[in-house]
Amino acid sequence: MAGGQMAWNPEDARTSAQVRYDETADLEVSEVKREIDFELIERKKPRLVTGVHSYVDVTNFNQLLREEQDDAGEEMLLLLHLYAREVTRIVEKDFGVQKVHFQGPRLHAVAYRPVSDEGRMALRAVLASLAVRHMIAVFNAVFDLGDRGWRVAAGLDHGRCLATKNGSSGDRELLFLGSAANHAAKILQSTGIRMTDRVRSLLPDDLQERTVEADDGTWSLWLPVAEVEQRATAEGWPWRQATSRVRLEEAAESHPAGSLTSAQVKEKIDKKTLLPSNTKRVAAASLFADVDGFTAYIDQQEARGEDLTEAVRLFHVLRGVGRDTAVQGFDALRIQYQGDRMQVLAYRPVKDEMRAAYDTIRLAAALTTVADDIVPAVVGTDRHRLAIGACWGETLVSRVGEHGEMDYVSLSSATASAATIQQRLEGGQIGIDAALRNLLPEWLQTVFGWDASVKAYVATDFDWMSFCTLEESEKRTEAKFAVRPWLGQ
Repeated sequence: MAGGQMAWNPEDARTSAQVRYDETADLEVSEVKREIDFELIERKKPRLVTGVHSYVDVTNFNQLLREEQDDAGEEMLLLLHLYAREVTRIVEKDFGVQKVHFQGPRLHAVAYRPVSDEGRMALRAVLASLAVRHMIAVFNAVFDLGDRGWRVAAGLDHGRCLATKNGSSGDRELLFLGSAANHAAKILQSTGIRMTDRVRSLLPDDLQERTVEADDGTWSLWLPVAEVEQRATAEGWPWRQATSRVRLEEAAESHPAGSLTSAQVKEKIDKKTLLPSNTKRVAAASLFADVDGFTAYIDQQEARGEDLTEAVRLFHVLRGVGRDTAVQGFDALRIQYQGDRMQVLAYRPVKDEMRAAYDTIRLAAALTTVADDIVPAVVGTDRHRLAIGACWGETLVSRVGEHGEMDYVSLSSATASAATIQQRLEGGQIGIDAALRNLLPEWLQTVFGWDASVKAYVATDFDWMSFCTLEESEKRTEAKFAVRPWLGQ
């Protein structure tokens, strides 16, 4: 990563885990019964929130990004910034839905108001998603995207999820744990507004009758723009397609093509200074580490009527020690948390690509040990294993979206591929692409074998001890051969 000698060791990580576990001894879980400011949620006071979770994604974004040439990624980043601003305004200001964050081009939002009217929650979330679908036609026209126009789809589910904050001081994010937040993302397809039966059953009868059932048991719904506007007006929600057009035209005028440029990283990235006007470009490994099966674990605990306090304490230790391992132990840049997944960027400002790639594997091995051995020993629970995907490539790092609510983003085909690889892995596996593997020494390359089902090079159960044993063996081999010239052999 960013330079200097890496400081991570299992003993320090174990101490950190114990400290974090002890810090949450007085954690209390309570239920949201009225409108709240989610920014005020504290780590020790997570809240159970009933609502409709929606994921709204630009489904062809990564494909378009991979097709871009040279520095065209900067234009994609500019468009993403302006898109995220307009979507935030539609969702929050026009429909009163709570934005959680953008995961690159994918928005996570939750409609939880009115707390006593779940039907209105569902209608609010569905109409907001449809409004974004209608806005994208205007977006494509205003920015003259032609046959490279963006496509938007959404997935929605209803249920009770746990809202919490995680991270260190000044580096915390709002998170939702639970099946509704997880399943909404999983049912999202390349086109259309899809919802679970739980969402559909809350809609007005006339809208339920217009939904179409898919083979997977989800339901899709489409309404023309005039009807979306009409229904929004009836509910007191002010969105109009014409309003989005005016806002986008103003954005296009104030942010012309070529107005966003990037600077090559020459020193450690200061995350707090990132903006569209201060975008960094760096050769790096994008890494995603996901706690495999943790959402199902939370749901099972709640279904059994178990107190969720210990489950949340476990999550905070897993996430906190994982974050410390990446940021403090290996000088990586944490981009964001995405539910029970962490996204980081591993790099070296001096462009030592081979060393950065080498340290990326060290980081993945250390994270595996944290999840498999250190956290279970401290918390006294079964292990919750990580699935880790990592890819190498030139990457843009910035923030996008509405002023005051901007989200960190790393933009590259490597980032997109790493996320895809991670999603195909099982817990206890590390998957990497060919570009990252080719930067590794040959003895480390052999750890990762090609897996056709994952479409990546995969290592299973490769933890810190495995890495250190292999590295020590290689050092002994190098030492043995290094003395031969001196011995006249």
